[in-house]
Amino acid sequence: MKKKIHIFEPTSETLGAEVTIASHHGRKTFHLKRPLSPKEQPPLAIESFAIDPDYYAELMQRVETLHRTRNEP
Repeated sequence: MKKKIHIFEPTSETLGAEVTIASHHGRKTFHLKRPLSPKEQPPLAIESFAIDPDYYAELMQRVETLHRTRNEP
């Protein structure tokens, strides 16, 4: 199954990045939670070329984990 994941900048101070996951079954859009820890600064941009590659990989892992836990029965 082929999936497409799109991530967009937050549109509000209270919401995190907007994530859209699309497959042949449908499309789901949700917002990531803002980090609670003051130690973690929000990225200046979500694009992979704009931030540290390891941090970007961590963010993508969070998205996958969130998506997987929301779809469990």
